[in-house]
Amino acid sequence: MTLRALVLLAGLASAACSTQQLPAGPVAGRAIVRADPAVSAGLPVQVRLRQVDDVAVSWRAAAAGLPAGRHRLLVDCRVMATRSTGRFALEVELEAGREYRLVARASARDCDGVELALR
Repeated sequence: MTLRALVLLAGLASAACSTQQLPAGPVAGRAIVRADPAVSAGLPVQVRLRQVDDVAVSWRAAAAGLPAGRHRLLVDCRVMATRSTGRFALEVELEAGREYRLVARASARDCDGVELALR
């Protein structure tokens, strides 16, 4: 493995540990939304949570802690093999205490959507 690949893997591993609280505040009564930064649905597809309710999500955050209720998520889905990127807006209803995962609807060539699934 090359040094560049090792640095990339280390960066992805550290990103996977971060959960951003939006808005900042107590963790109780929140739901967690996770985006896998390297693989989704078993494919080499990068799913990144970009915004929640028009608030930017840090590039280091692989998850967001959100109050229960309705939210608008802006998600990027990038197919690594073709480097094509799609951006999708999702209107979601979250329940307190639940953990969700963003999953790509993708092939090896492109991404045609992102869905929110219970984890």
